[in-house]
Amino acid sequence: MTQQQKPNFIIIGAMKAATTSLYTYLRQHPDVFMTTIKEPMFFNNFQKNNNFKVHGRKTKKITTFELYYPLFDGVRNEKAIGEASPAYIYNEDCPSLIKQHLPETKIIAVLRQPVARAYSNFLHARRADREPIADFETAFNKEAERKAKNWSPLYHYKGKGYYAEQLERYFTLFPKENIQVLLFEDLVKNPIKTTQEIFKFLNIDNSFIPETSKKANVSGTPKGIFGWIIMKLRYYNLIPNIQFSNYLPNFIIQFIFNSAYKKASPLAPELKKKLTHTFYKEDILKLEKLIEKDLQHWLS
Repeated sequence: MTQQQKPNFIIIGAMKAATTSLYTYLRQHPDVFMTTIKEPMFFNNFQKNNNFKVHGRKTKKITTFELYYPLFDGVRNEKAIGEASPAYIYNEDCPSLIKQHLPETKIIAVLRQPVARAYSNFLHARRADREPIADFETAFNKEAERKAKNWSPLYHYKGKGYYAEQLERYFTLFPKENIQVLLFEDLVKNPIKTTQEIFKFLNIDNSFIPETSKKANVSGTPKGIFGWIIMKLRYYNLIPNIQFSNYLPNFIIQFIFNSAYKKASPLAPELKKKLTHTFYKEDILKLEKLIEKDLQHWLS
């Protein structure tokens, strides 16, 4: 009987911090296996009945090891076996569950300036027709009220930005050398160099150069009738959850995106600064010490 394959690394998040791009870069390496389902979110749902309120369609959950481990049945000779579930960083139970069941697993986190991340999260929800509020600051400040009504963590725009608090749970349980923390801006500006750092972390050939020209999961808002149709197809889960960048040329993907979506308005700098200093300054200063990286540009 073939031994059951299990992941030996997990990308834990954060949501809207280029984890989809990182997923597409890593899976190109001949020594890397990534699950076909990009976000299994298994440890979020393991032994839970999360009947969260979600505005829009719901997706099928993977709740048992009998459903989770078969995601890795496609492993052949790959040395690095992984999955990417950005919700793991925010969920309080995930660190201990991962440690309990996959104690040797390496942890990878990608962090983005918390207000910029929240705004991208908001645009993502709006694009998918899941966010009924059109104004970002209003939706951002609705979090406590929504939590009280058991709304999905999708809408926890504010809470998901407290990275020091979230990562401390992992640093408490996993050896420091088994945790790799990256910054969103480094992955966007230097995708090859940053991805090769992860190859090194995973103990595989770090001279491999992935194709990084295709952008994944870019935010926008629906445009015209075509955008409305695409949004509704996503709403009713009629568009399969596959990575089209693996099958279509970049210019076709770009044409489809430009036809369906218009570029979202940028986050106002004054609002970004206000929310950053009101809610995140203390956490960012703690995070700097925890991950030993300069984050002053997040505060400026």
